[in-house]
Amino acid sequence: MASFSAIYGFCLRIYYAFQAALRAVGAAGGGWALLAALRAIGFGLRSEVKKSDRDALDECCDDNLVVPRHVAVIMDGNRRFGRQKYGDSLSGHRAGGEKLREFILWCSDLGIEFLTVFAFSTENWKREEKEVQAMMELFLSEVPRLGEHAMNHNCRVRFLASDSEPLPADVKAAVASLEEMSSSCTGLTLNVCLSYGGRSDVVRACRGIAEKVQSGELDPRHIGDATVKHHLLTGDIPDPDVLIRTSGERRLSNFLMFQLAYAELFFLEKHWPEVEQEDLMDVVKQFQRRHRRFGK
Repeated sequence: MASFSAIYGFCLRIYYAFQAALRAVGAAGGGWALLAALRAIGFGLRSEVKKSDRDALDECCDDNLVVPRHVAVIMDGNRRFGRQKYGDSLSGHRAGGEKLREFILWCSDLGIEFLTVFAFSTENWKREEKEVQAMMELFLSEVPRLGEHAMNHNCRVRFLASDSEPLPADVKAAVASLEEMSSSCTGLTLNVCLSYGGRSDVVRACRGIAEKVQSGELDPRHIGDATVKHHLLTGDIPDPDVLIRTSGERRLSNFLMFQLAYAELFFLEKHWPEVEQEDLMDVVKQFQRRHRRFGK
């Protein structure tokens, strides 16, 4: 039997397809009532299908167990997955975008407040120009899908770029629009690191601190860890409790270098598009068994 997440996703795909069709033909009120009913069926199935999955989720959500507030993910293996399954890397990136939308739901179900993902690094600009251009075009096509998904699930989306200069103007406009559109959402906050590098994030923070010292706004004797954290792109949210990296690689790759100091690290052998809800629940269960000392 298919997992409840797969069946729920199928219902949502029906819902979105029907929604698009209704908009195209300018359907009347009766159509929208049917649309609401279809969506309700999806949410109902999400609650009822495959009790074993739901029981496992409930176990993770036990009030006596600690669920990580902030999960960071290096979504590795899209290219390898695409080449192995479809014969091209771009299809792997598309599958990775679909998996991110699923992952948002799983995190929301568990009560995770913040999800930060590594979408495109500052080092990725060094790839072949043709590949970079294709990725930017794909990203532009994915933003509306992510936006619709976010709005339907009360998810706030933010884009974090430690070096936004190389980003094309249309990409900058698209991400700014999505940020504004989702700014009032009160559920999970998704941070998409785009043209991001952990070192350049720290350098950027240091420049901001230096400017405040130079202007007399900040006394250098008062500079500490909290000062640096405040000036990072993630300065207004807690540091990640958990880092997940997929595709078998065991390195940080210049991702959130300051913020991951005390995170619990989990490395999955699966490529990102192959990750299932059970993998996330297993990470959370392992996290709950660990005793975090924060260097003490």
